[in-house]
Formats: sequence, structure tokens, C-alpha cells
Amino acid sequence: MPTYTSLAVFLLSAISLVIASGFSLGAGMLVLGATVLLRPASPRLRLAAPDYLFIAALGFYFLLHVALNLIHHAPGREYDAPLRFLLAIPALLLLCTFPPRPGALWSGAAVGAIGAGLLSLWQWLAWGMDRPGGSTNPIQYGNISALLAVLSAYGLARALALGHGLRWKLLHATGVLMALVATLLSGSRGSWLALPFCAILAAYLLIRAGQARRLLKPAVLALVALAVLALLPHSPLTARYRQAVSEAGGYLQHADAQSSVGARLEMLRVGLYLAPRHLLLGFGKEGMMQAKQHMVEEGLASDSVAEHTHLHNEYLDALVKHGIPGLLAVLVLYLLPLRLFAGRAVPGRSIEARMAAGAGMMLMLSYLAFGLTQAFLTHNNGVMMFAFLGVILWSLARQQPAGPANTA
Repeated sequence: MPTYTSLAVFLLSAISLVIASGFSLGAGMLVLGATVLLRPASPRLRLAAPDYLFIAALGFYFLLHVALNLIHHAPGREYDAPLRFLLAIPALLLLCTFPPRPGALWSGAAVGAIGAGLLSLWQWLAWGMDRPGGSTNPIQYGNISALLAVLSAYGLARALALGHGLRWKLLHATGVLMALVATLLSGSRGSWLALPFCAILAAYLLIRAGQARRLLKPAVLALVALAVLALLPHSPLTARYRQAVSEAGGYLQHADAQSSVGARLEMLRVGLYLAPRHLLLGFGKEGMMQAKQHMVEEGLASDSVAEHTHLHNEYLDALVKHGIPGLLAVLVLYLLPLRLFAGRAVPGRSIEARMAAGAGMMLMLSYLAFGLTQAFLTHNNGVMMFAFLGVILWSLARQQPAGPANTA
């Protein structure tokens, strides 16, 4: 079974962006594989208090959304996204019982990152797409590419710490570069916002582990890369920044809500207007859509907000749709695992455990940042990557014993 779980873990990241819904294969393998735990001869799994807390974060999100969907008489499709968090629980139990090889995660992330970068370059150069997005939305493509960049960076750090051969170091370094290319070309400003937060957290973890000297070269390289990207002719980074400033100015000065940034600012205003009116249980998705349409008809909001099914802000969207309980569920889902991972990313634990725990913290921090400009949990790929990457990283952070680390 460890070979099976390792293959599933590898595939989750390796084909997540290069094949439509590629992440579903690895996740599906983990869920189906969990049926072996029902056999009487299956190894007995002992869970500790942190494991139950991690499971509770997933279960709480699922149960709360089921209850609120019932209250709001939501259609069946609204149960789909919460169900993925429930399905991640048996996957976690399987991974804890039959831990995958750590290298399966890191090499899968590097392969997926390289594939995402190559696909982006192909769509940009050969197809002439302004914002490559693979087979999904450029925003979601950029967010997942940023996650793969972070995982590849951790894979590179692991390869250096364990003294792996040059080919492994080059694989992960190329993964970091190509994932950043995919993120840049996607034009996803939310993913760009997440990367500096991750870099700051990584620096803090290195300093706390007594590895401050390792910061110098990566910091210099990051600054040089940022300068090059900003100075390139027709740089997507510079162009998207200038566009954002221009569109924000247009909204603030002339109430122009037809632009991308203007529509987001208008949705923020509409959300802040609606949220206090149903703080206890929210409007529900259909109720929010009707309330927005009513505001448009009365001239209280621009028609640019009418068609959007979410408010492009995870926290405000949860508050308007599901009230204070919905916002609490999102915060628990992000912050409780963040705290649990932080408890594993400490000196004295094995390298494998610290690497997985640090990457788990990055996953949570990334989603916290993504949520500022995108309701990522309303999208299937956002839910799947969060839930299943989360349980994979937790299984590695909790399982690895001190001593010689597993190799790639």
C-alpha cells in the first residue's frame, strides 16, 4: 500500500494543471484506497489529539455547510464542494496508516510545476493568449502554480539538506522557476500577493532553525529576479500592476465598476452593505444573487456585480452567504491546521517532518492570501488542492520519525 499511496500523492500534483481536473486522479485513488481500512486484517491506526483536531477542522466545515444549505434550501450542487472536505478524511486515515514516500510529494510538485510553466509558455507564445490558464481560469491556474512553486522550493531545500544528487536539485530548482513563470503569465494578482507572505514565513522558519546564513543567496536571487521581471519590455508583472492602479483610480474617482478591479471594489462595497442584514445565517448563495440583483434594479449597485456567484473575497463571501458561522468555518479551516503545522515545524523533529510541516504552513498562508481577492473555496480545483494537499502534508508531518530521512 505505501507504493499505492506514493503514486497517488505523486499524481495529485504532477498532473494537476497539465490535464483537465488532473488533481482528481490522485485524490480519487486516495479515497478509493481508503476502503482497505475496512478489512479486519488492516493495521490498527492510533490517532493523537492533533490528528483529531485536523479532522475536526475538515468535518466542521462540511457539517456546517450541510446544515446551512438545508436551512437555505440550496440545490444539490451546493453540497459538492463541502463533500470534498469529508472525502479528505478517509484519505487522511489511509495516508496515516500507509505513509507515502516523502519524495513522491516533492518530485510530483516539481514535475507539475514544470508542466504548468511549459503549458503557460506554449499558450502564450504559440496561441497568443494574453493570460494563459491551461484548462481552467487564469486566476485559479496562477494560484495553484504559486502553490507548486512553494512546494518545489521546499523540495529544493530538502534536496540540499539531505545532500541529494545534482539531478534532484535541478529538478526542484527548475520547478520553482517554471511555476513562477506560470504564475506570472497567468496575471493572477492574488497569487503574486501570496508569495511575499510565504517568503517572509520561510525566512522566519530558517532563522528559528538557526539557518539564517541560508537566506542570503535566495534573497539576492529573488530581488534580482523581481527586478528583471519588472524591467522586461511588456512585462506582465508591470502591466498588471499599472492596470490595477488605473482601474482602482477609475472606481474611486468616477465609480467605474466595469473594469476588473472596479468590479471587485464594487462587490466589496455590495458585500459590506449586505452582510449586516443577515449576520446570523446569511443569505445563502441564491439569496445573495437575488439581493444583488435587487440592488442593481434599484440603482444601488452596478450591473457588473450581478452575474458573479461570489464576491471575490473568501471572508466576505462566507459572511454574506452563511453569516458568522460561515466565516468561522473558513477561519477554523485555515487557522487551526496552520497552528497544528506550526507545532511540527520545530527544531528537534526530523527533516522530513519539518519540511512537510513548513509546507503545510505555506499552504494555509497561501489560501489566507488568495482569499483576499478570490473566493477560492467556491471552485472545485481550489477545494481539491487545499483538502488533499493538506491531508498529505499532515500525514508526512506527523508520521516521520527522527533519524535517517527517507530519500526521494
